Amino acid sequence: MDITVYKRGKGGKKLHNEAKTKIIQVKFKERNIDIEKKIYIGRNLANAISIKDDPLVSRKHAVIEHMKGCYYISDLNSTNGTYVNNHPVTGSCKVALKSGDIVRVGKTELSIV
Repeated sequence: MDITVYKRGKGGKKLHNEAKTKIIQVKFKERNIDIEKKIYIGRNLANAISIKDDPLVSRKHAVIEHMKGCYYISDLNSTNGTYVNNHPVTGSCKVALKSGDIVRVGKTELSIV
């Protein structure tokens, strides 16, 4: 039997509090980096993912952010572009990411796990 659970009710509050959002990770140089809210990718050391050995990567190249239960990547007007599964991320467009996607910035590939 299907029942409706209301978020404001006792059962709904309990389910809401127990629900866990799945956090995706970026695999880079044999380590996994959690993406909770927003991370920046680029050559600058201040980025969460700093790719200093790839000259084709801009200082602030791309950003991955969590919005409304999904993860999105945006290019930050980089010189050489950002690619998801060999498709360019253009302009101010945000591309949804899922486990198994390959993100390329410069010559560097990052795996979404």
